[in-house]
Amino acid sequence: MLKNPDRLYPLRKAQWENNGDTIILFREKSKFKILRKLWGQYFRINLDKIGSFVWKLLDGGNSVEEISRRLEEEFKISDSEQRTQDFLVSLYRGGFIEFMESKE
Repeated sequence: MLKNPDRLYPLRKAQWENNGDTIILFREKSKFKILRKLWGQYFRINLDKIGSFVWKLLDGGNSVEEISRRLEEEFKISDSEQRTQDFLVSLYRGGFIEFMESKE
């Protein structure tokens, strides 16, 4: 569980593209230029509708708590708080987002 989900504001920091109802995230295949030429520049990670919905809210203006509440409203998910936090932690560990903390 994240501490103080009402004070944490996730912010996207990865390259991404909107693909209709879903989002595609891009992650570099390698830090080394020569390997990127051999293997290609990026891995493409396709998010499902729920992940895409959450991703669009990661603009630094919505707290983790607010994102969870909106997810529950949109998709009628009973365990939205835990699912939201698990997803955000995965994105953070993958280097796709960062967290800003409210000083209030």
